[in-house]
Amino acid sequence: MKKEVCSCLRARLIESLIQLAQDLQVSPIVKYSTLSLFADRFCPSLTGEGTKDAKSWLLRPLRKSNLQLFALVAIWISSKIHDSPSLSVKSFKSLADNTIKEQHFTTKNFLKVELVLM
Repeated sequence: MKKEVCSCLRARLIESLIQLAQDLQVSPIVKYSTLSLFADRFCPSLTGEGTKDAKSWLLRPLRKSNLQLFALVAIWISSKIHDSPSLSVKSFKSLADNTIKEQHFTTKNFLKVELVLM
């Protein structure tokens, strides 16, 4: 049962991630590497025991708004890898302010999420 809920949440997060990438007008390679980073590396770690031992307030308790922030930061990391110049954290913060209604995040939160994600 828990795995089905996680699969449903994962699908919604990936749809959200794709929409965010389109809103930011990133290149196809950035979208692809973002999906790889977020869906293939980060999401599987959420269903295991790793979230119980998580020391970051961003993972415990796990909220939809925090996961949306992780999706945005995955795009930001991919942009840094593939784009020159990469998108600024201000553009991501602005998008977060418009799309994540449950919680307000600062630019410091983006940097903390980047460390947790990496």
